[in-house]
Amino acid sequence: MRFKTFAHLIGLAMATTTVAQSSGDIAYFHVNRVKPSMTAQYETARKRHWVWHQKMQDTWAYHVWQIVSGEASGTYMVCSFGHTWKEVDESDQLVGGEEDDPAAKVEPYLDAEPESYYRYLPNLSIAPKEGFSPSAKLEVTRWLLKQEDVESFLAAQAKIKDALAKAGRFRNLRWFQLVNGGETPQFLMFVDRDNWASYEQSLDENLSSIMETTYGKDQAASIMRDVRRAVRSQYVETWQYRPDLSFVPTPKQPANPSG
Repeated sequence: MRFKTFAHLIGLAMATTTVAQSSGDIAYFHVNRVKPSMTAQYETARKRHWVWHQKMQDTWAYHVWQIVSGEASGTYMVCSFGHTWKEVDESDQLVGGEEDDPAAKVEPYLDAEPESYYRYLPNLSIAPKEGFSPSAKLEVTRWLLKQEDVESFLAAQAKIKDALAKAGRFRNLRWFQLVNGGETPQFLMFVDRDNWASYEQSLDENLSSIMETTYGKDQAASIMRDVRRAVRSQYVETWQYRPDLSFVPTPKQPANPSG
């Protein structure tokens, strides 16, 4: 079973978000913590589980990563992007039930599988407007903020994004805000990484000089103070993409009118 029912919380989620909404910006995150010594069984079941999704004609793409650094190393992240709340309800109806193939059940191999929903923040992101093409690795930063400083943090990050974009830094930088399923205010920042060697180019590297070039020394310092003042905690880890465990359905071909 993929979803628990969250429809009754949509109103609360819409009321508590601090940024403007747009259609198709909801992201689904499903943490899979595998029981000790059951990784092989889990991965086999995960692949069979996608066969069941295909049988159900599911149109959602599910990208799977494995966390390879930090305290959650070994955990799997199952994510789907670019949805509306209406599509969440529709998907819940389609694939929210029990699989008809016992070998397709991943639950027996999991210690925990919390779910959460995030909203993509295009105004803070540097990425193509359409689609999600996973890189080999993701540098993922989780930010927990002080409630009273969220607005100033977002405004500062928007200015940082503009400076980075002007400097031609970071082709794919994506931001998400937690809507439901965890402690708030919480944000995720994704930075695409091709490999470990790409970490030589740190997000913080030369950031001060880039900001000063764009805004001047005093304003740049003020922007960075707004960021630091808002942060309660910051945690960084790396996710390794697992295309062999992901599910990307083939788009249906339009009917040939001449056929």
